[in-house]
Amino acid sequence: MKISELFKGDKGEFSSKRFVGIFGALVLFGSMVYYNSDKLVEAVEFITIFSLGYTVIDKYTNGKNNASQ
Repeated sequence: MKISELFKGDKGEFSSKRFVGIFGALVLFGSMVYYNSDKLVEAVEFITIFSLGYTVIDKYTNGKNNASQ
């Protein structure tokens, strides 16, 4: 598997959401290792929960809208 495949969406095109998500996660993980503070760990936790929740909601609501058209 090529690294560029990580940044492609369902249709095989470049996904800015995936790029921002992966790059942001790497930066946050690096910051957590370097600074190691409780508040930073909580911030990463909330960002992760929000991002995953948004992705699930977005996937199911867009799927329903596209199926009804």
